Amino acid sequence: MNTFILELAVTHSILIFAYWLFLSKEHQFSKMRFFLIGSTILSVVIPLLKLPKLFSSHQVPIYEFSAEYVVQNTTIVTSTTEASSFDYNLILYLVLCISAIFLIRLILRIVVLVGLVSRGIDESFNGFKIKRLNDVSGSFTFFNWIFLDKDIDESQSDYEVILKHEEAHVRLGHSYDLLFLEIYRSIFWLLPSSWYINKEIRKIHEYQADSYALKTTDVDLYSSVLINSTLQSHGFDLANSFHDGLIFKRLKAMKQQATKVSNWKLGLLTTLCATLFVTFACSEEKSESSEVKTSHSKSQPADEVVSVEEIFKVVEEQPSYDGGMDAFYKYVMSEMRYPKAARTSGIEGTVEVQFVIERDGSVSKVKALNSIGGGCDEEAVRVIKEASGFKAGSQRAKTVRTAMVMPVTFKLNSKKNPDNTVQGSMIMGKLDIIKSKLNIEANYENGTWSGIVRTPEGDELPGVNIIVAGTHDGTVSDLDGTFSVKAEKHKELHVSFVGYQSAVLK
Repeated sequence: MNTFILELAVTHSILIFAYWLFLSKEHQFSKMRFFLIGSTILSVVIPLLKLPKLFSSHQVPIYEFSAEYVVQNTTIVTSTTEASSFDYNLILYLVLCISAIFLIRLILRIVVLVGLVSRGIDESFNGFKIKRLNDVSGSFTFFNWIFLDKDIDESQSDYEVILKHEEAHVRLGHSYDLLFLEIYRSIFWLLPSSWYINKEIRKIHEYQADSYALKTTDVDLYSSVLINSTLQSHGFDLANSFHDGLIFKRLKAMKQQATKVSNWKLGLLTTLCATLFVTFACSEEKSESSEVKTSHSKSQPADEVVSVEEIFKVVEEQPSYDGGMDAFYKYVMSEMRYPKAARTSGIEGTVEVQFVIERDGSVSKVKALNSIGGGCDEEAVRVIKEASGFKAGSQRAKTVRTAMVMPVTFKLNSKKNPDNTVQGSMIMGKLDIIKSKLNIEANYENGTWSGIVRTPEGDELPGVNIIVAGTHDGTVSDLDGTFSVKAEKHKELHVSFVGYQSAVLK
C-alpha cells in the first residue's frame, strides 16, 4: 500500500510538473485537457501494473513463494526491537479520516445539485434541459442540465450567448472531468498536484466553452456580454459556469490565434510517460525481490548452494504414500490383526503410534505413545514398522525427516468366532504430522528482521521459509539457522518448516 501511494505521488507530480512547464501556456485546450485527465489516470494505473521487468539482472536472488501459502497452527512470537515505538499507523488513520471528510463533503454537494433538478421551471434549448431557479445567480451546468437565474430573460441579448456557452459544457462532458478530479483530490488531498489540476481544468473548461460559443457568436458581442454579466458566484464548485472570475484571461485568449503544440513538446511528454511506465509498471523483478539476499557459508556443499536464478514454486510438501493415503489405510487394515489375548481378556481402546518418515521414505523410530495391553500396542507398532511406499516430505525441494502419528482403535463386538472368542475390529484414525514449536530468536532494527531458527532441542534449522505477510518477499534460513530480511515494521513475518508449527513474528 505504501509503495502504491509513493509511486502514485511521484508519477502524478512529475507529469503535472511537465504539464506546467510545457503546456500550461499553450492554447490547444483539448490536448491540455487530455493530458491532465490522462496523467491523473496514469498515476493510478501505473503503480497497479506489475509487468515483467524489461531489463533483468542476475545479481539479486529472486524468491517467489506460493500464493496458496496458509499459516496454520500458528504460534505468536514477540520479538525485541530497538526501533522507534512510534506508531506510524496513526498518521495513516488521520490521513484516511481527512479523506473521508472530503468524500462526504463531495457527496453532500452532489446531493444538493441533484436536488436542484426537482426544483424550478423546466425549459429547453437546442434539445437540452434547462432549469429556472429563484435562488441562484447567473448560470451553470451539471452533467446534462443547464441551470439559469430566473432574471436571465429570453428577450435579453445575452440569453443565447450564455446558453451557447453552457451548451458547450454539456456537449464536451466537463462535469465528468470535475467529478473525477474532485474524487481524486478527496482521496489524495496531500498531493499539491491534485489541487493544481482542479484549478487548471476549470480554466480549460471555460476556454473550451468560449471557443465553442464563438463559432456562432461575434467576438465583440461575446466579449461585451462577458464583461457586462454579473460576476457573482453561484456557489456550486462542481458545476461549470459562464459567470467565471477568469474574465481578463478569457478575453485575452479569445484575441489570440491558437497555434499547434510543438512536436518536440509532444514527443518529450510521450517519452516521459513511457519512462514512468517502464520505471514503475515494468519492475516486477525488482519489487518482488525486495533486495532479499541470503548468505551461505563458504563450507556449504555444492548441491545446497542457491542459484541466483532459483524461483521457489512450492514452499512445502507434506509426506505422501504411493496411491494416496487411502492406499496406506488399506495396507494397515489388511495386515493388522486384533490379538487373541486382547479379545479373550476383553481389552479394547486406542493406541497412538508415533513414527518418523526418513528422507529416503523409510519408516523409523516407531513406538506406541500409550499402552492398552493384550498385545495391541505391539501389533500396531509391527504393522507400521513393515510399511513401505512413503515419499518423504520436502522443503525447498530438499527432503526432510517428518514425525507422524496415527491412532488405531481396537473395538470388540458381540459376535464370536468358532473357537468361542469374541470378534473385534480396528478403526484407523487420521494420519497426522507431529508439529513441534520452532524456537525463534528475532530482532527488528533499521527496517530489517534478523535472527536464528532452532529446533526444540536447540539445533540450528536451515532452509526455514520466512515470508513477509501479504507479499511474495522473503528468504530462507542459512545452514546455521540464521536469517535476515527487509520488511516494514507493521508487516508480520510468517515462519514455516515441514513438521513444525508455523509461527508469526510481529
